[in-house]
Amino acid sequence: MNSNENIATKAGATKRVLIIDDDTPVLKVLRDCFAIFRHGHTYEVTTTDSASEAFQILRRERFDLVLLDFVIPAASRPWLADRSLCLGLLNRVRDLGVTAPVLVMTSETTDVKPADALRAGAVGWLSKPINVRELDATVARALGSSGVTE
Repeated sequence: MNSNENIATKAGATKRVLIIDDDTPVLKVLRDCFAIFRHGHTYEVTTTDSASEAFQILRRERFDLVLLDFVIPAASRPWLADRSLCLGLLNRVRDLGVTAPVLVMTSETTDVKPADALRAGAVGWLSKPINVRELDATVARALGSSGVTE
């Protein structure tokens, strides 16, 4: 499931965002969030629901920001979800030379440690359900922007 769409927020440079999450409603909500952000950018959002597709996309395209679900399936099959795929994908992404900031998202907080993702190269951590203001501020910080949406 690869989806690519421009989301205009304000005249300015285009920022390319890749969102990797196997939950279709979450992808829609996050896409809608980028439509309301006022960071001085136009956002081009690409989404995928699997680690394997994300890796393929990252091999051929450049992004300014990546949002990565911590529990992501290897392929478009939820029963293949594995906690280790997020950190493995994050390491492989860095091996490809991808320097875009990565924000890790999760709804499971019991045995998932933000420090593990940060050590693997993520620049930030978001808990689900995602608070729009927190996402807005975190995205602005990750992209070095100001002008967080009111």
